[in-house]
Amino acid sequence: MKLNQENVSITPVSSLMMLHTESNVGYAIAPLERLFFDTGLALSDNHQNLVHFSYKSLASGKPRTLPENFENLIELDYSSITGGDLARLAAYTRAHNIRVAIIFDMQPTHPVLRALRRGGVNTILGYYGCEISSLMPLWKLYIKRLLFALSRSSMDGLIFESQAMANLAVMGRGVPRSRIDVVHLGVDEQVFHPGKSSHVFEVMNLPLGRKVVAYAGHMGVWKGVHSLIRAAIELLVRRKRTDVSFILFGNRPNESEQYEEMYAGMGIDRLIRFGGYRSDMAEIYRGCFCGVIPSTGYDSFPRTSLEMAASGLPVIAARTGGLPEAVLHNCTGMIYEPGNIQALADCIERLLDHPEIAAQYARAGRQRCERELNLGVQYSRFLTTVRARVLAV
Repeated sequence: MKLNQENVSITPVSSLMMLHTESNVGYAIAPLERLFFDTGLALSDNHQNLVHFSYKSLASGKPRTLPENFENLIELDYSSITGGDLARLAAYTRAHNIRVAIIFDMQPTHPVLRALRRGGVNTILGYYGCEISSLMPLWKLYIKRLLFALSRSSMDGLIFESQAMANLAVMGRGVPRSRIDVVHLGVDEQVFHPGKSSHVFEVMNLPLGRKVVAYAGHMGVWKGVHSLIRAAIELLVRRKRTDVSFILFGNRPNESEQYEEMYAGMGIDRLIRFGGYRSDMAEIYRGCFCGVIPSTGYDSFPRTSLEMAASGLPVIAARTGGLPEAVLHNCTGMIYEPGNIQALADCIERLLDHPEIAAQYARAGRQRCERELNLGVQYSRFLTTVRARVLAV
């Protein structure tokens, strides 16, 4: 198998892109599907018939992010794999002469990897949107390193979205650093860009004249939504700010109730709004003042941090996981200690009281996205990384 590193001409290689999700799950997976497809297309020298995808389930139909005429789809739930599934996978890869597999969020040693090897796959790479381990004591780390080294079903390379995630793989899972690459996410800076818009005030029924602080993400406890709500209460009630309001997106039905109870009866209901899942976030961000990522648990390198920055917003984020890589302290935004409500409120207040600093961070964040954190750069780095790993096998 011979590939040219210059991205000009390559020997066509058949690839399998494996996702643990169902098809058409929405927002977070769509950019990953496009990245995987474009990479497979490049490896195949633009022979679409050499690119294959597997999903946990295709019950919701063919993936809308892939070409309409794309047919190379199989179902495989590798979270609950059976012997029959492994045999079917090996037969599929053998029948289609698949040589490269890229797998989303799978542990670096797994029975699926043995099936892929039996099917003739030469290069197996893992791609991770979350951490694969916590830090381990030295004695346990030594055992994990030994088990990884002795395993006959380990990955040839692991690609992480942040250096923080990569460090956990080394110091928690025992993966050799030589098998690890870091490729930061990118954002579509043509879709997410600065501008003036009143859209957020109209669709969220917010009072005009107040600066809007935005959050977008899951509502799980580890995402720190409770911290943002407490900081909002601190600013609106205790510090009596009359120039700010808050919007939170990503809540499913009934998920906002536990947070709304936190400020019930305080008279600030109209100033803290939940908007669910929306497809108009690019326009919403253009009417906002700043973004907040208040995670209290581990966070990787969330795409929302880039979407906010590309939209011209300074971003405030907790010091956890890869967030300090996504948001540069006192450059593109501000970093505070996770769960510190006063510190979060202070960060928001500092930007409110110093619009020139907010504007400075906003410009720097936008420029960073244009320069190094856009989809084009991400794709180029990802493809270069994959090719290098294929050549190394």
